[in-house]
Amino acid sequence: MNIRFRVGHVIKRIRTEMGYSQEELCDGICNINSIARIESNKTSPSFEILLALVERLGVSIEKIIAEASLEQNRLYTQQRMAMEQHAETNNWVAVKEDLKLIDDVMYQNLSIKKQQIIDIMRIEVLTSVDGEIYRAKLLAEKSLYKSYKDKATYYTDEEIKLINIVLRYEQSPSNIERAENALAWMENQNPYLQDNYLSLFLLNGLMITAYMVENWKKVLEVSSRGLQIAEQIESMKFIPNFLFLKGFSLYMMNIERDKGKVLMQEAFKVCEISNHMYIREGLIDTLMQYNIAL
Repeated sequence: MNIRFRVGHVIKRIRTEMGYSQEELCDGICNINSIARIESNKTSPSFEILLALVERLGVSIEKIIAEASLEQNRLYTQQRMAMEQHAETNNWVAVKEDLKLIDDVMYQNLSIKKQQIIDIMRIEVLTSVDGEIYRAKLLAEKSLYKSYKDKATYYTDEEIKLINIVLRYEQSPSNIERAENALAWMENQNPYLQDNYLSLFLLNGLMITAYMVENWKKVLEVSSRGLQIAEQIESMKFIPNFLFLKGFSLYMMNIERDKGKVLMQEAFKVCEISNHMYIREGLIDTLMQYNIAL
């Protein structure tokens, strides 16, 4: 029997509280190097060694594993909060450092939902820091299908984010349909239960997909819907994109071109006010690509 939890920190704490040295604790059970590796959480003890250690400490295996689980949950929570703060500013280098404390043992002991949260962070790091797009795409698909079933009638928050990520990497008809189905499901929920922020993820993904194939009518439709929600909940992360592409689509369809320019100019102002300069750089690239001067 293998112990999946890293129990070493708990053993070390109890040993210290009881006044045992490492030599006294491991005498006749394992060598000093083994106990050092166990206590530093570099390895997990076999069931037999763990049983001998806890008997000497006078505690139960259940207590050790329960406390190790609590410690793991605390560490996960701390790292998740740090990652979310860094992700908010697109600091994926810092997120990559945060992820180093989520080792394979901890990851495997997390619920599927928590694993998907970590997967989403790893996907963004693979894309933005490591430039490994193919690996990111494979991970997104694998993570989604940990819980998602085809013809689903219910979607978790993590599934919706992963559906949008998979769409980002491949704008296939099936991926577009899946995103549209998830969006329709969300919009049909009780208004008090709707998560507008998640709706914005899907709307943004569908808008970018339409933009990539230059379906300006679709871009205008989706950006208008997204802008209305983003302004309603004051989501500064999404407003510039929706604002810009609404104006951009008006300009490209050669209708209300002046209004389109005004909307695009407003998008740049929002970027500056909200300090989303990385978004601003992307908008500038789009203007240069189409040789548009505001």
